Amino acid sequence: MEKWLNFYRPFFATEAEALSFVQACEQLVPPDNAAKIMMHQAQRLVSLADDIQGLRPHREALQILFLMMCAENISKLHEGFHGEGQSRAHVQRFFDRFLADSDKTTLGSGFKLYGQPGMPSLGLHDVVSMLYDVRCDVVHEGNYWGFTFHDGDTPMVNSDPDVMAYITYEQFRSILVRGCIHAVQERLPAP
Repeated sequence: MEKWLNFYRPFFATEAEALSFVQACEQLVPPDNAAKIMMHQAQRLVSLADDIQGLRPHREALQILFLMMCAENISKLHEGFHGEGQSRAHVQRFFDRFLADSDKTTLGSGFKLYGQPGMPSLGLHDVVSMLYDVRCDVVHEGNYWGFTFHDGDTPMVNSDPDVMAYITYEQFRSILVRGCIHAVQERLPAP
C-alpha cells in the first residue's frame, strides 16, 4: 500500500483522503476490480515516464509516450473496452472526460502556435492531438528528441510541431494524474 500512497498522496488535501482512495481501490476483487487496475496502471505508467528522465535526460517525447499510454489505458479500462485500435479516440476521450475545467484550460493554453500573429493558444483538442502525434513519432519513427516542455524559466520553442511550450512536464504530469484519479473514482463501486 505504501507504494500507492506515496504516489497519490500529493494529489489529495489530506493523508486521510489519500488513504481512503487507495484503500477503496485495494479492497476490490475480480471481476469488479477495474478501479483497482486503473489505480495501479496510472501509478506504473506515470512512474515509468518519470524514470525516463534518469535514463535519457531532456528527452521529454519519451515521457510523453508513457503519459499518453496511460491516458489511453485509463480511458479503455474505464469504458470496459476490450477491442483493438481507437487509441487516438481514447486518448482524446480521457482528456475531454476526466479533466477538471481548470486543467482543461491550463492544458489548452499551455501551447501556442509559434510564428503566428498573436501566437494563439492551440486549445485542448489540438494540444491533445499534438501530444498524441509526438507519441506516434516516438513509436513509429523513433524520434524521441524533438519535443520539449517549458523548463520552469523559459517557454520552449519546438519546431515539429511548430509550437511554444508554456507548460512544464510537471504541470502536464499533474493534470494527467488528476484525470486518472477522477476516472478511478468514477469506477469505484458506490459505498
